[in-house]
Amino acid sequence: MPNKLLEQGKINLLNWIKGNWAKEHSFTIAITLVSLIVMLFTPESSNLLRYQSIEVSQGEWWRIFSANLCHSNWYHWLLNILGFWLMDIFYRPVLSVKMRASLIIFCMFANVLLMHLFMNLTWYVGLSGALHGYLIGGALLSWKSAIKLNLIIVIVVCIKLVIELGWHINQTTESLIGANVVEESHAFGALSAIIFFVINYLKNKIRNQ
Repeated sequence: MPNKLLEQGKINLLNWIKGNWAKEHSFTIAITLVSLIVMLFTPESSNLLRYQSIEVSQGEWWRIFSANLCHSNWYHWLLNILGFWLMDIFYRPVLSVKMRASLIIFCMFANVLLMHLFMNLTWYVGLSGALHGYLIGGALLSWKSAIKLNLIIVIVVCIKLVIELGWHINQTTESLIGANVVEESHAFGALSAIIFFVINYLKNKIRNQ
């Protein structure tokens, strides 16, 4: 009997991994695989895809989005992808696949676009700005599901952003990833999430009228 239950448990787990798990994290899997391929072909792929101000101004607009898929080294890639997976797993019970994918896509694009418009930035790679937006946006969009926890998330992230912008606290991370941390990307990522939340709120309000 115990062996039969164990075997059934294995079957259920495999079915969940093959079906529901892949479906629930489909966009996360896609970002992981694409960014992995980009890393495998760095530096050629990074030169083509990373954000570079001059090239974007000359019409290479894809770099605004694809910069999120590029990373300075394997430590940088691992930190971002691990963070992305943890957040996606955390928000899976309270946000749909479509909502999570829409949020991260919006933050990936809007974050780098805002930096292009309001900063004198030569180049940029990485997902961390969009991830700050994903964390804030996920908390706002699932606010009623756990008000206290989401409030803590928003407060902690905001405090982190203020400290980052006021004091240079990312030396350890910079030495690990072999590049400067663009703290402003984290703030613009959070702002992107707030914009997404407001747009989603207004859209739902209009739909329900």
